[in-house]
Amino acid sequence: MYKPKFTPLSHAHSPEQADHPLPGCFTLLTWNLQKVDFSHYIHRPIETLLPIRTPHLLSLQEAATRPMQTKFFDLPYVMAPNIQTKKQHFGVLTASASGITPHHQCLTQTRELGMITHKTALITSHPLADGSWLTHVNIHAINFVPHTLFKKELQLLWSKLAHLDGPMIVSGDFNTWNRTRLKTMCEATKQLNLTKVDYPDSHNIKTLMRQPLDHTFYRGLILTDSGALSVPEISDHNPLIATFCLPSI
Repeated sequence: MYKPKFTPLSHAHSPEQADHPLPGCFTLLTWNLQKVDFSHYIHRPIETLLPIRTPHLLSLQEAATRPMQTKFFDLPYVMAPNIQTKKQHFGVLTASASGITPHHQCLTQTRELGMITHKTALITSHPLADGSWLTHVNIHAINFVPHTLFKKELQLLWSKLAHLDGPMIVSGDFNTWNRTRLKTMCEATKQLNLTKVDYPDSHNIKTLMRQPLDHTFYRGLILTDSGALSVPEISDHNPLIATFCLPSI
């Protein structure tokens, strides 16, 4: 039911743009959009919606797109849907003006109890200014299942990442609404030598049962700034922003 037929959906760059690198210092915005209809913002940059400077990389969950749509917040994108209807796709979406190469969609093997739908993650790579490549993982972790299945799905995703070297960012909605899920996630990120981004205004991060749901982890980069916006009138989650620089910059 609602399982996507075609995935991932790639509306990325023309061949001449594909190798265009992210700058030496770049900003990532992570945001669960709560299936809000942003169709009127397709050709409008995200900074016309939020009081921010232009981010270089968007990591969006519960994004909604329509067939033949080629931009999201006026950026080329790659989408890994977990739900497909006649009129729309819903899922995780990674967008950037710099190059994007999609590698894997990791649709969960398990369906959410009561929802009968999968969750998904998207693995992409992005050229960096020093000639290396950034691996980015955009995740919306499975919910409404026993913890053993939450852990199993995380391990299946990690198995596709364990052999990868170099800079990496993992960001999204992990649905870590209890301490057991949070502990499992933290143990998993340590396996990849990832560091958690701390947000000074963490009170703005979406929580459930006093546990944060949205996170960003990284390695091989230097974190220079981070923040969580408060936009409750737009979504039930708030955007997280982090700026990273290459060690050589």
